[in-house]
Amino acid sequence: MSLRVKAAFIIMAVVLIADAMSFFTNFLFISGGITSAAAQDLILSSLIFLLAGLLISIFISPIVARPFEKNTAQKEYRDKLLEAAFVDAQEANMAKTNFLARMSHEMRTPLNAIIGLSGLSLETEGANEEIYANLEKVYEAGELLLSIVNDILDISKIEAGRLELVQIEYSTPSLINDTITQNILRIGEKPIKFVLDIDASMPTHLFGDELRIKQLLNNLLSNAFKYTREGEVNLSVSCNREQESDDVWMTIRVEDSGIGIQSDKIGSLFTDYTQMDISANHKIEGTGLGLSITKKIAEMMNGFVAVESEYGKGSVFTAKVKQKFVNNSTIGEEVVKNLKSFRYTGSKRRKTSQIFRKKMSSARVLVVDDVATNLDVARGMLNPYGLQIDCVTSGQQAINLIRDEKVEYDAVFMDHMMPEMDGIEAVRIIREEIGTEYAKTVPVIALTANAIEGSDRMFLKNGFQDFISKPIDVLQLDAVLNKWIRNSGYAPDLKARNERKNGQLYLFRNFEIEGIDFAKGIDIYSSEEAYISLLHSYHLHTPPILEKLRTLGLENGITLSDYTIIVHGVKGSSYAICAGRAGQEAEKLEIAARAGDYKKVIKKNVSFIAMMESLLSDLGDFLIEAGQGENKQEKNTPDPVLLSQLLEAAKGYKATTMEQTIKQLESYHYEAGGELVTWLRNQMDDLEYDAIRNKLEAAS
Repeated sequence: MSLRVKAAFIIMAVVLIADAMSFFTNFLFISGGITSAAAQDLILSSLIFLLAGLLISIFISPIVARPFEKNTAQKEYRDKLLEAAFVDAQEANMAKTNFLARMSHEMRTPLNAIIGLSGLSLETEGANEEIYANLEKVYEAGELLLSIVNDILDISKIEAGRLELVQIEYSTPSLINDTITQNILRIGEKPIKFVLDIDASMPTHLFGDELRIKQLLNNLLSNAFKYTREGEVNLSVSCNREQESDDVWMTIRVEDSGIGIQSDKIGSLFTDYTQMDISANHKIEGTGLGLSITKKIAEMMNGFVAVESEYGKGSVFTAKVKQKFVNNSTIGEEVVKNLKSFRYTGSKRRKTSQIFRKKMSSARVLVVDDVATNLDVARGMLNPYGLQIDCVTSGQQAINLIRDEKVEYDAVFMDHMMPEMDGIEAVRIIREEIGTEYAKTVPVIALTANAIEGSDRMFLKNGFQDFISKPIDVLQLDAVLNKWIRNSGYAPDLKARNERKNGQLYLFRNFEIEGIDFAKGIDIYSSEEAYISLLHSYHLHTPPILEKLRTLGLENGITLSDYTIIVHGVKGSSYAICAGRAGQEAEKLEIAARAGDYKKVIKKNVSFIAMMESLLSDLGDFLIEAGQGENKQEKNTPDPVLLSQLLEAAKGYKATTMEQTIKQLESYHYEAGGELVTWLRNQMDDLEYDAIRNKLEAAS
């Protein structure tokens, strides 16, 4: 019904109501017996009024309805505009997401080569220190560029409300060092003094999202260096544990003598895409996203970010975030000294050297990527595992190999974005069209430079078992390999694998170690290979722990509290390999230490260490038979030439030379002096370079 018809009805209704009142009045006159000319006139006037009302409603209704019609038309127009704007916004958001995906892929592909190949080169033995130093600069610059890419991509997660924390146990000195080495490059030729104030009582390990903490630190430091032309940048980091709680508050303070921030602009400082004083700083790089992301990260960790600034004089940013307590170990003055002197080096080498790469020589994998350099990176990262590696450059080639089944792969690493046929379409064909059980179940891991929010769910939804982001991270790769290769039932040569397993079973049946229940271990882990890998890890990592236990009661040795924590770890690892006697003895010592029974611990500690050393010696012989150990040559004492070489390297803080020299020393069994080599390894792992220098100087 139109507005004009509605208006006419309304006017007529008003007239009818008035006429009804008039008729009612006349009726009263008539019912009262009054019949006069006046009453007749009233009746006539009512009829005339009714006719006039009808005529008025016809002519007046368009005039009455016109403004309402105008408003309705405007409302309909506004609704259409809003609907169009909503559609445009959705299309714009989709375009932005697609743009971020393309940009991520285009930037991460060359970064994969830069970070991957330089990282592989850092693991190569024999290069001189200068080459190592240059390679580390390339590696760190690549990671710095990657952090910029990640800042941009994080906005998509924030806008979707899906920025998530991934919490792990991490090393606080390594976190600080990695942040320093990434950001110190920003100083360049500027006359800036970088000052560190690190609390020596800070825990060596915390539990939280290491990558997000590092991102927060990077954002605050990068801003300080970017907006400071000369003067100082100060970073202070401290921790404070809440009483009777596992909560630890980490406080990060970054102070600079830069350009500062105008007071009227501080309120918009944490807004997306905001750069202060753009006209004066148009040459300064940056996305304007860092502080917005930093604020969000801090809030997700139940903390905050605050700023104080005086324009022209500098700024102070303070961030406070909540982490979880791990143990009572603190970083100490020596590590703080190394951090302040920028001698806490070799972060990439430490990271990779700490990985125990399980040998997977019976397994075969297929790598699919259209970029030859990416294939080289993947091959280089997979080689240390002893894998048999096949490479193809298209999804169709991968499909043909899976369909032919001439080789059954333990896993397929599939690039996401490839020309002609992308990884998702290739996996769809493998899963749905080939039809074999092998094609439906072979693990397929996505290699993707598209790291926007939702990628993980998208890959899992489309037939992938897992995914690895480019640039490939060695720790993520190691986790994926151990997850999927270990559990796979496919092998290129099943006969060879069975022979190898039967050989191991024969070895387990005919080799006994007092205190280790091999049968129980095989039953628990359902894999001789996995169990041997665990035994190897135990044999590798337990000796340094025993050396720490040996220092109880000595000057500068561990405390009873430290002893409790360390022997607790020995108990757990011993039970894990089914070394029941070692686990029980460690448990008794842990109980005594917790009770503060110092005399009992001291008395039993020596015999416990002797028992453990005997166990490890027998285990070493077993691992040599199993092809997992090192058959070391015997030597009377450590080579004095190597010790002298190590001393000179320690004086110059040449970490690479020190590592290589200690490895040479470790390649022998010694009749005397073996404890020195073990001690040197412990100090090297803890980056106590000055302690190594002092001890060797005292011995020379």
